[in-house]
Amino acid sequence: MTIIKASMFALAATLFAAPALALTVENQDKAELKVGIDEGDKEHVETIAAGKTGDLSAKCKDGCGLTGPWGFSWMAAPGEKLVFKDAKLNGATVTEGSVTQ
Repeated sequence: MTIIKASMFALAATLFAAPALALTVENQDKAELKVGIDEGDKEHVETIAAGKTGDLSAKCKDGCGLTGPWGFSWMAAPGEKLVFKDAKLNGATVTEGSVTQ
């Protein structure tokens, strides 16, 4: 019975101590990046300086829509590490309403 209690305690400690999954956008362009964050009932705009990484975790806790100069909405999830480079998000391009990677 002691082993079961110890295992349960270790599992609970791991779950509560695990860090939250960060949603980040790395701006590799030479200009600042404005990102719109749509949580459904709330909308925000964040600015990420050139060459910096923005942590959007606090405003996208359960997933959200991201919009920006890349020309489409990206449905982001906690834990994603996105890269904006050469005016593209994760290398995706838009051609007549379709997104390709």
